[in-house]
Amino acid sequence: MFLFFDNQLFSDNQLYVNAMRKIEHFNLLLMLIVLAAVGQMTQTIYVPVIADIANTFNKPAGEVQRVMAAYLFSYGLSQIFYGPLSDKVGRRPVILAGMSVFLAATLCALLAHNLLVLVVASAFQGLGTGVAGVMVRTMPRDLYTGTTLRYANSLLNMAVLVSPLMAPIIGGVAAHYFGWRACYWFLLIFGATVAFCLFRYLPETRPAQTAHNTMLVSFQQLLSHSSFVAYLIMLVGGLAGVAVFEASSGVLMGAVLGLDSLTVSILFIFPIPAAFVGAWYAGREGKTFYRLMWHSVICCLLAGALMWLPGLFGIMNVWTLLIPATLFFFGAGMLFPLATTGAMEPFPYLAGAAGALVGGFQNIGSGLATWLSAMLPQNGQFSVGLLMFSMALLILFFWLPISQRLQRKEHMVL
Repeated sequence: MFLFFDNQLFSDNQLYVNAMRKIEHFNLLLMLIVLAAVGQMTQTIYVPVIADIANTFNKPAGEVQRVMAAYLFSYGLSQIFYGPLSDKVGRRPVILAGMSVFLAATLCALLAHNLLVLVVASAFQGLGTGVAGVMVRTMPRDLYTGTTLRYANSLLNMAVLVSPLMAPIIGGVAAHYFGWRACYWFLLIFGATVAFCLFRYLPETRPAQTAHNTMLVSFQQLLSHSSFVAYLIMLVGGLAGVAVFEASSGVLMGAVLGLDSLTVSILFIFPIPAAFVGAWYAGREGKTFYRLMWHSVICCLLAGALMWLPGLFGIMNVWTLLIPATLFFFGAGMLFPLATTGAMEPFPYLAGAAGALVGGFQNIGSGLATWLSAMLPQNGQFSVGLLMFSMALLILFFWLPISQRLQRKEHMVL
């Protein structure tokens, strides 16, 4: 797949050689993809069966959104500790420890007898898979720099997006035939397989010169860098907008529009290929960082407005949900590799701590936004539209100062 992509992008021998150089360590990138897939699939596999879970535990469907909110919050919080710890003891032992926590928590979720137990088990799943969120940002920085890093981040984002594309279908089909707990059986088997492969084949990539500062010192250095903070908040806004839609769509399409779990699982994946295309677009050669970022910000703003406006007039159907979501996913698909590269590039020897803050705050913010969504009315798309538009405005607000600095420099960044 990657070789085909390279041949399409580059027409002469020199550029082709450069492209081949960019996919060095392909086996490691593949392991990062399946590691990240565990976390991504855990977040979305049960979205088509939210209504079924609510019926099992005799709870309103909106309350089941707390499962995702708890997962995202702990997924983000754990990354704040995994990153600096990986700088100190290495990437490999931290990854294996995180996967062990995930497997134990998944078993608890599988046996949950009420919604509270499921929410707590989901939180512990996030504590385990949080290691994936850090390492998918940190380990590429161990290996690549500059435009090569941007290219690697784009490839990772494109490939990782396949897992949330597959997860709702797997969850919907499994639940249709075996009940919603089959989603957690799948996660347990898949997670155990990935953990075994990582134990057997994963190398250590931590640079020998990695700084061994205390966690607070590392974070202080990063958070004193204004551009890092701006990119960080933009990433929070992008992921929060995506997460709010993911959490709300199962409720709106299943409980409000009355669609069955299999139909919801199919419709849920409709916007996700747009994020894949956005990640590909962000990795194209010949486009400036400045121009690509503006494309991303404008797409998110337009999508947020299109999601919110029908809600103002009490209108909601499948298309008023999916078309704005598709546009937002396209903008976010561009934003994630671009803003991640902008945040990580200046800190080669604090990559673990930088990855921890990026992944941690992204998911903590997304968890809080999802929890807020669960508290708002879920009888139409007004609430989800308002939250997505607010996140787009947040992205714009923190991009403007950086865009002005880049425009003054008048040269290609990265």
